[in-house]
Parts: sequence; structure tokens; C-alpha cells
Amino acid sequence: MDRGQSCSYSTSFESDGWNVDTAQARPRQESGRANSSSSSSNQDHVVELLSSLQEQLDNLASQVHMANHDRSNPPSPISSAGTAKLQEFATMLNNEASAHDVRNTADRGSRTAGSPGFYGPTSPDYTLNVGQLKLRRNSCPGPPLQEQQLQLASIDEDAASDTVDDETAQDDRPSVSPQTVDRQDATPLLTFRSIMGLQEAIQLVHIYQEVVGDLHPVVDIDALIKQAQSWYADSDSGVTSCELLMIFNLVLVIALRADPRPNHCHKENLLRESFQDAVNARLAAPAYSIKHVTIIFLKGWYDFFQEMPRSAWRMCGIAGRTLMELGFHNSQVFNHTLTSDAQRTEACILISSILILDRQWSYATGLPLHFHENSFSSISTSSVQHPYLKAMLSFILISDRFGEPISRAAKGERYNDDDAFELLNFQIDQWRRKAVGNYTLSECRTWHTNPSTRPPTWAILLNLRAESVRSQLLKPFFFSESDIETTKNHLRAATELVYDICHVLYMLDTYTDIYRKQHPYFQHILACTSGLAFLVIAFLKQNKTTVLSNLEPDLIDSLGGSFLMAECVTLNHAKRSRSARRLAKRLVEMRRILLSLGILRGPGTGANEEETLANTSRSIPRESFIPQPEMLDLQSQSGYTPPLYDGNISDGFGFNMPTTVSDTDVIMGWADSLRFQWPIGDVSHMFSESSF
Repeated sequence: MDRGQSCSYSTSFESDGWNVDTAQARPRQESGRANSSSSSSNQDHVVELLSSLQEQLDNLASQVHMANHDRSNPPSPISSAGTAKLQEFATMLNNEASAHDVRNTADRGSRTAGSPGFYGPTSPDYTLNVGQLKLRRNSCPGPPLQEQQLQLASIDEDAASDTVDDETAQDDRPSVSPQTVDRQDATPLLTFRSIMGLQEAIQLVHIYQEVVGDLHPVVDIDALIKQAQSWYADSDSGVTSCELLMIFNLVLVIALRADPRPNHCHKENLLRESFQDAVNARLAAPAYSIKHVTIIFLKGWYDFFQEMPRSAWRMCGIAGRTLMELGFHNSQVFNHTLTSDAQRTEACILISSILILDRQWSYATGLPLHFHENSFSSISTSSVQHPYLKAMLSFILISDRFGEPISRAAKGERYNDDDAFELLNFQIDQWRRKAVGNYTLSECRTWHTNPSTRPPTWAILLNLRAESVRSQLLKPFFFSESDIETTKNHLRAATELVYDICHVLYMLDTYTDIYRKQHPYFQHILACTSGLAFLVIAFLKQNKTTVLSNLEPDLIDSLGGSFLMAECVTLNHAKRSRSARRLAKRLVEMRRILLSLGILRGPGTGANEEETLANTSRSIPRESFIPQPEMLDLQSQSGYTPPLYDGNISDGFGFNMPTTVSDTDVIMGWADSLRFQWPIGDVSHMFSESSF
């Protein structure tokens, strides 16, 4: 039989083997090596085995040639059997290698887009990839490497092989990989089935959508509900995605935290214990999918609703860096890795949300930004049609300018550039008009009688965001103690702005559940506004004889009314919120100062204050201004004893909200902002190529 060589066999044996005459053998096709070369590069260990086997076959053939001088002699049964066994063994190894390669191909196919690792131009992997491309090009005639090919050299298509090598390596050290994490037992992640029924779970998903999803739609709620129904219907979940289970659990605990009820705290604790180890493992695992980033992103949201803004800020940074590990900050890699419009849209929404929240949570904590507008490449945001995301993406273009005045003031430098202040105010107003259109806060006093006049939550947040930024611009004028006249010129604007914001927050808390469910958002806005109020009152106290004595009565009424509304809203949530309790303690000091300055007049009773407010606050149609008794019981929570309501407000503080926020604001149109070359209307290519 033909085995690729001419052999002669002898029936005589020597002590050291067969005596054979040398014969010319034609080259034998290396079947094992051909099979291994067609397999993926992650089969190096199989290739080594096949190479060793080929060497044994070559040695055997050489011995056969040397031992046989007579071509007419019949072949030896022993040599035939040995050669046959070796070739059968080689065939078996090749078959196993092919089957293993098929399994690896299936595993790679099951992983979501973004699996290849990313390496920048300074890394050795990038240089090796470019060198490999050049070598392959030189072996086959063709055009020189194009710019796109050089960009795509940042993708390590063989990144998955690292995981396979880790699995076969004889190393007892613990390692974390996407495969080992994903093969974990899903049973603990199904604990929610024993804690709540399907209908309650679906209700919580809708609450999540209301507080997070309507602003940052990174989770497909309809698909998640459909998947949840299958989890509840099948007692044996079988093969299920641990990623989806973690996303579902995080959605549930965020909703439980946002909608506090007597039994929700216990359920939240049970759920958190069931998934926290799995989520922590994801934080340490290498980047490999969009869902991986979504899990980290939702973990940040959960921390935010737990009033842990620093941890949320940190999670936001990890989520963004994980996207960079996937190469999504590079436009060429982004378009090459994500092959469908649906995948690109999903990634754009997630990237946009991370960039926006990085600004917000950095702003809330006073910590540096993780990402700047040039941190991600020219990722098209035209596919992001969500109004809140589009508005906040455009806001990023000018947000860096707002920090300069307060940073200079914090260093003790004077800030009295009225022209720059007016320009920034104008740009903020232009942004607000474009972002919310006809959705304004001018009708907030009618929300309790005509709910249809209330804008959607995202529009309310954008309006308040604009006002909150304006308050930040006003603060530097009150930091300085040297230029009293300049500060005095901004006193009315600051006082009225504080009143406007407190008024809206008070109405939301009194007549809707929006403030309660979106508490972390609004609590931050209330705290920022209270900070400006503190600066105003400190300025009045320091200049009591020159400024306060000549202060207009309506401004005095505004300060008193703003304080009462801020205090009421804060006390309503102080029992369940640490940040509200901290603000309540600060407001105790403010109350004492207001009493000493005569802005609040006392002592009095809660009933007197209620009557005064009812008679004088034409712009606050409040049925019951006094907080509920259970909300005032803070002794067991923080040792804080709320003050008695005292003092009648002189002639009342009823005056209408200024027309800075009105339906007529949209008349000027968005084109006016172009006078300042502010490209806020086009955010399709707002992120330039990363510099690293």
C-alpha cells in the first residue's frame, strides 16, 4: 500500500534493528501539520504534538529504508502495524484538534461583538500586528497597506486564544477570564423568583424605566420583560445568560431603591447578596462585550441611588475604560467590530450615557472628569434620537466653560467679567430653548390642579439643569469679599434664582411622586441651590448696615420663602436619605441666621406659619405646608432635632416666577446661538480621535 514512500522489507533481523538499503522517498504530505495550520492559532499545543509525531514517523521511515535492501521482499507485519498505529494516532489527534477548533469557533460566535482586544500604536502588540500584515502582504503581491488597515492593526483578533492557553496551562494561580466568569452557576442569580412574583418584577422593571431608562435607554426593557417571563415559567432555567440575569437583578434593586416601601429594603438586601459576587467578578474580568459594560454602568446607577456618588463616579470611569479596552474610542475599530446598525446604535447610546454621567457625577462630587470631548473618536451620534441624550450631549460642548469662573474664585482670584457672565447666561438660555422647546416650568403652580400642564420628567430635569448651571455662574461673585458693588449688582438675580428652583422642587415634592422617585437628581439640585442661598445670606450678614438695611421687601420675602420651601422638602426625605439629613443640619444654622437678620420673624408656631403662608404666598398654592410628623422624627436616625417653625413672614413673599423661564423663550429660535459659533445643533461628530 502506498504510504508516500518506497520501502523494501526483509525477514532477517539484526540485534539493533533492520538492515535496509537506502532508498529515495518522495516527500510525504504532513497531514497533521496541514490540519493544524488550518486551525486557529490557539491550538499551539496540538501543533507541537503533531510535530513530535511527524518526527517519529520520519525516524521510522528512515529505519525502514536503511534496513531493507531487497525491494522484492514482502513488508514486515510488525513494521506495518507500528506505522499504522502511529498514523491512526495522528489521525485521532487531528480529528480532536478539528473538533476543538469547531468548539472554539462556536464559543467565539456566541460572544457578543467587541471581543477582540484593542492595542494602541505604542504597544508591542500593535507593532507585531503591523509587521505581520506587512509580511503577509510581501508574500502575496498587492497594494501597500492603507490607513484603514493600519488602524485595524489595533485589533487583536487572537485575543480569545489567551483564555484557552490559560485554561490548559499548568498553573495553580487564580485567574479571571470571560469564559470562567460566564460559566459560573446561575442559580444564585435566579433568587429573585423566590423573593417576588412575576407581576411585581415587571412592575419594578417599569419603575426602573421611569427613573433611569427614560433618560438613559441602555437596556431593552421589552426584551428584558420577555426574558423574565421565561425565567419564571421554566423552573429549570437550563442554559441561561448570566449577563442578562445580572442586568435584570440590577434593574430590580435600582427600582426597589428608587421606590422605597416597607418591604422593599428586605427584598433589596436579599437580591444584592445573590448577585454582588458575580458583579464584582465582572469588574475584575477582561473586557469582552457590550453587556459587560452595561453591568458596570448599572452598578454605578445602583451606587448613585444608594447615595454613593463617589462610587458611582468610579463605576462610570470603569465602564468607559472598558469600552476603550474594546477599542470603541477608535472610529475604525468601532465600525469594523460592530457590523450592524442595531449594534452601533446600542453602543452609541451607552457611550453617550457614560460621557454625560461622567460630567454629572464629576460635577456632583467635585472630582476630575474621566473623559473629555476628545476621549472617544468620531462616533456618530445621529443615531441617538432620545431627546434627553441629544440635549445633554450638546450641553457637553459648553459645560467646560462653566467651571472656569468658580475655579478661579476658589483660588481667591477675582471674577468680575460681566461680559463673559452675560455671554454664558445667553448660551445656557439658548441651549435650554433648543433642548426643551415648549416644555417650560412657568406653569408649575397649576400642576396640582391640571397635571396635563406638567412637562415630562426629562424636560423638567433639563430646565432645572439650566437653572442650576446659572447658579454656579453666580456663586463666584459672592466668594469675593472685596468688590461689594459688583456682588450687589447680582444680588437680585441670585435671590430670584434660588426662589425659582426651590419653588419648582417644592411643587414636585408636594403634588407628584417625581421628586421621591428621582430623589438623587433633585437632592443634588436642591443642595446646590441651598449653597447659593448660603452665600447670599452670608453676604447680607457681612454687609448688614450697608446692604441689608436697604434691601427691597420683595427680596426679603423671596429669601424667607425659599428657605421655608427648601426646609420642607428636605425634612420630607430626611428619614430615608443621608444627603437630606446632612442638608437639614445645615439648614438649622441658616434658620438661626435668618431669624437674627429679621428675614424670618419669630418665635411663632407651625399654625401661625401655615396661616401666614396661606395668606401671602399667592404663587405657592400649598394645602399643608408643615411636614408630616413621621418625617420630622429624626432623633433615632441622626440625632438631629428639627427646629420649631417660628416667625411670621412680614408682608408675605408672594410674587410670581420671573419670566426667565417662559413659553415665549422659544420665539427667538435656535439659530441665534450660531452668532457665537456654538455648534450645539450638530452633535453627529462631536468626539474627535483619541490622542492615546
